[in-house]
Amino acid sequence: MSAAPHIPVLLDEVLDALAIAPGETHVDGTFGAGGYSSAMAQAGARVFAFEPVPQVFAALERNLEAAGAQAVAVPLGLGAAAGEVEFDYFPGVAALSTAHSDVGERMAGGIRHLLTGNAGEAVRAVIERTGAGELAQTDGFLDTLLRVERVRARIDTVSSQMAAYAVEAIDLLKIDTEGAEEEVLAGIDEADWPRIRQLMVEVHLGRPKLEEIASGLMARGYRVTTDTHPLAEGGAAVFHLYAAR
Repeated sequence: MSAAPHIPVLLDEVLDALAIAPGETHVDGTFGAGGYSSAMAQAGARVFAFEPVPQVFAALERNLEAAGAQAVAVPLGLGAAAGEVEFDYFPGVAALSTAHSDVGERMAGGIRHLLTGNAGEAVRAVIERTGAGELAQTDGFLDTLLRVERVRARIDTVSSQMAAYAVEAIDLLKIDTEGAEEEVLAGIDEADWPRIRQLMVEVHLGRPKLEEIASGLMARGYRVTTDTHPLAEGGAAVFHLYAAR
């Protein structure tokens, strides 16, 4: 049984808002197969895309082939320190893969809720684009789609990877790590914060944590705006945060 394809949420809207300029450097810490990374590279940015799960990294590499030297696929996750961690890998929805099982369970529950007829108009439009709504009526489809495997993978810090690739400045740091957003931010050395111009963060840890992260970024001189993620309709407390100097 084939899984529904993953379509990056709000991709066109995000790219329009960012107004990417050729020559910018973007770091995409999003777990997934590179939908955003590929689009950023096509828009002219130099992209470093990180993915820790080996099965998903293979798809990321394939998807970035057309970008050539414009995009670098890195077989690592981002976190607070270098090491190895265990992930819940969702073969049917790779974007849900996470080192935080509770977050994965909530996100999977939100998807199940939305695919069983509980989505609003905007989310229904995305579901229809993937064909998942029709597939969800098939016996066993959702159980197969949301099946979990355990894998071990390596992670490193943003600052360590900036040094490894001689990145002088980051025009956009995108963090969508299914519950590890605080850990990724903790992996940025104080000396590197002034070198990061913009951040896009998907926050999976609830509104209080969203407000805490937003306050921390504002204290560093960023202007911050927030919004809810479409999966919030399914009961998952997920938010988008955008920060810029």
